[in-house]
Amino acid sequence: MRSWFKQLRYLSALGLLLFLVSCSFMGKKNGCPNGDVVFVGDLGDIDIVKVSCIPKDGILRVLVEIKNDDDKERSLAYRFDWFDAEGVVLGREEAWKPVYLYPKEVKTIRGTAPNWLAADTKFLIKE
Repeated sequence: MRSWFKQLRYLSALGLLLFLVSCSFMGKKNGCPNGDVVFVGDLGDIDIVKVSCIPKDGILRVLVEIKNDDDKERSLAYRFDWFDAEGVVLGREEAWKPVYLYPKEVKTIRGTAPNWLAADTKFLIKE
């Protein structure tokens, strides 16, 4: 009788462990988005160095590194548009946010999805 309870206890612990592992993978279902970048206007001296994402707690976070290749300062604005798995825009359109770049400066811009439904993003930048 004791061995039966012992086996039941181990099976319960194993079942709980499998449940927790499956839940942790569900938080990563968003994966890394395409990371589309749209330049609004002529921004030939602004380069996108890297686009990366970090799905954390089921919410997509995106990091965009931009570089000013020009020899003068640049005042720009950016925003993120977020999409669900079917490509439908999520929430309202974000406001443009200002960013100031010194000559040859590389800056990391962070964006966080409005909710767990976000599967992709588009980064827009303009002067």
